[in-house]
Amino acid sequence: MKTIAAALLILPALAAAEPMSIAAPPDAALVTPHRIEELATGLIVPWELRFLPDGREIFTERIGRVRIVEKGKVLEEPALTLPAAQGNKMCLLGLALAPDFAKTGLLFLAWDKQKGEKDFELRMERYRLDGNKLVEPKTIIEGIAANQNHTGCRLEFGPDGMLYMTTGDADKQDGPQKLDQLHGKILRFNADGSVPADNPFVGKEGARPEVWSYGHRNPQGLAFQPGTGRLYEAEHGPLHGDEINLIEKGANYGWPVISHRREAEGMRTPLIEITPAAAPGRLLFYQGTAFPELRGCLLVACLRGESVFRVSLGGDGLPSHVERLWFKKWGRIRFINEAPDGSLWLGTSMQDPAEGKPREGDDRLIRIVADPAGTIEPVAGQAAAPVMITPETKDPETIIAAACAACHGPGLAGGEKRGLLTGELKFAKNPADLEKVIHDGVPTAGMPPASGLLTDAQISLVADYIRAKRH
Repeated sequence: MKTIAAALLILPALAAAEPMSIAAPPDAALVTPHRIEELATGLIVPWELRFLPDGREIFTERIGRVRIVEKGKVLEEPALTLPAAQGNKMCLLGLALAPDFAKTGLLFLAWDKQKGEKDFELRMERYRLDGNKLVEPKTIIEGIAANQNHTGCRLEFGPDGMLYMTTGDADKQDGPQKLDQLHGKILRFNADGSVPADNPFVGKEGARPEVWSYGHRNPQGLAFQPGTGRLYEAEHGPLHGDEINLIEKGANYGWPVISHRREAEGMRTPLIEITPAAAPGRLLFYQGTAFPELRGCLLVACLRGESVFRVSLGGDGLPSHVERLWFKKWGRIRFINEAPDGSLWLGTSMQDPAEGKPREGDDRLIRIVADPAGTIEPVAGQAAAPVMITPETKDPETIIAAACAACHGPGLAGGEKRGLLTGELKFAKNPADLEKVIHDGVPTAGMPPASGLLTDAQISLVADYIRAKRH
């Protein structure tokens, strides 16, 4: 197998490739007969799951609980309950088992802690699993800027034995380009939590030695390609423009200077740009034999996309084809993972205001098992056409639905961010300033600029819509 160092030598050429742009990929279905099992219902945002050597499973619930699955049943008593900050899209997140877990029982958790009324930090800690309990906490890193949005945070061990950690920009867009800050980055640690001597910024003045790559917005997926060591990353983009990136040691992925397919000297554009947003979560390279049609593919759990994308890659590591599995079958999918027997485990994430609309039984832990006596599911109809805009689009409601509603809610009536039709205009001193605010964005508040996505005429249409509705 190629080493990480060898694989990284070819990444600059790959990263410079023309990005693939996709909207709604064609729907597909598993061709292997299988059965679908609901292992648990009524969960609260299962965020990450890992398989233990003794046949059990362990997973995090974002509310702050670590749970164990034994013989297909979730144990009632949590292995650990953390005082994680309770808020929208934050709390308990990443989980990774140490490479020597079978011997030591050590694992790592990432979670958000509240420090003040509006002050949060992302931290990573190490624990030891003793029976059904996590004990002996040890802080590995703390004080990383966090917020109720854009926190990351995926943990993955690489084939080099190192621990990689993603951090979001915490809605603080001044941070991802600053090497003396840890938000908006991918970080790299030794298995004991120390900093590897070969990290790219070790010994450089004004830079944190933990940084592996930077310029990230909200990365929630990491996966190493077996056999090559190539590191793929998924992150949520601004105004749609979600990304799948091929990560190079020390590289700059552009946020907030560039996004979508824009280019700038010394910055990487994504391998895949996804518009409308699919909100990618966990990434997985499927290696099992239970589902041959998935073997070697990069699987992308999608939240807003309510599906799993199957990405076919060429020998050069570049994407060649994308399809969509299980579209709107279970709703928002936070993670997909492969069990030792090749079965697939998925966690849903419907309790995410304002996008998630929980139904009875949500959230769920689902297992898909290859079974000769099982069924082959047909592709369930055609997906509803996504809201798309072109430079010729002149209907303000269509423009708002495509570019603004993900944050500000349908018709700008309020969602993840505040509504814009009532109350004080926080960043526009008067209604006449709306065009400039929309055009330039508000970096300190996590609002990206609409310039580059919308024409000046379309920005004026949105501003006129707000002024008319407010009047």
